[in-house]
Amino acid sequence: MSSRKVLEKIEALERQLADLKLELTKPKIKKSNRLVVGEEVDVLNPNRGQENCGTISKINYVTGRATVDTKKGKVSRAFKNLKRTLQ
Repeated sequence: MSSRKVLEKIEALERQLADLKLELTKPKIKKSNRLVVGEEVDVLNPNRGQENCGTISKINYVTGRATVDTKKGKVSRAFKNLKRTLQ
């Protein structure tokens, strides 16, 4: 390879690297599908005598569970067993 072609390749790689750096510095989009405290939810699998809707009071993202305050008390459920209330 001639030195000119090597220099052209280096310049092309530097441009690609600059583009990748720009991608890394862009702000990351926050996940909007996560449940948050204060959100109204429906409990998909209520036990006998439990309410099937309420407000989230506590969330543990490590275990994947949330505590829901209902009219009859508190209910702890996995995220997959909670659904956002349509408003």
